[in-house]
Amino acid sequence: MWPKSFSAFLWGLLLAISLMLMVFRILPVDVDVKLFVGLMLGFCVWVMVMAFCYSRNSAKAASLVCAKWLVASSLINTLLFFSQT
Repeated sequence: MWPKSFSAFLWGLLLAISLMLMVFRILPVDVDVKLFVGLMLGFCVWVMVMAFCYSRNSAKAASLVCAKWLVASSLINTLLFFSQT
């Protein structure tokens, strides 16, 4: 159970940060609204990823899927970063 807990915490945190950075770059509103939306959605995403990790049979199976999502969201964030500068 501890490996699942550790991977759920870590992957949930990393994916929530990465996905909320993407939302932060896309939303065309003021920074205070972006921060509020990021805070609310970030916590929800973190909880969903943690629940997903607990639903897998092992920590390794959850880590493989979460790593794929992290790579995809990192690539999108990189594209958004270079397209806005």
